[in-house]
Amino acid sequence: MNYWDTSALLKLYLPEDDSGYFLDSVVASDQPLVSSAIAAVEMLCAVYRKESVGDLKGGGALATYQKFVGDCRAGRIVLVPCGEQVFTAAEEIVRLAFRRARPVMVRSLDAIHVASALTARARVMVATDTRLRLVAAMAKLKLMP
Repeated sequence: MNYWDTSALLKLYLPEDDSGYFLDSVVASDQPLVSSAIAAVEMLCAVYRKESVGDLKGGGALATYQKFVGDCRAGRIVLVPCGEQVFTAAEEIVRLAFRRARPVMVRSLDAIHVASALTARARVMVATDTRLRLVAAMAKLKLMP
């Protein structure tokens, strides 16, 4: 199972140079995308940020977010709830990150994303965020792309 971070999910809804790669990955898979419940808030913030700087036309943020919510409701995207199991796993990820000889400067939401992936038993992290990819690799998740 592949876990999708918001950095990759966003490319499915807003055209970017590498969006085609991510769209092809979705088409090639018969499984729903899996992400954390926090992805919904991250997606909402990202699309409104894009609208506020003019990358989306007025009303584009709401329309884009509604498409995302529709995909979640239809089961094309499954959001892992942020419960005790995820938070316990996130605590362990933070401890591991800072106990290393060269500590990984893990961010809180990255720890939650990686913990959500592990809780969902994902084997692959689909993400473009460099620091998140470092944390995911530390947690032994295979990275795409």
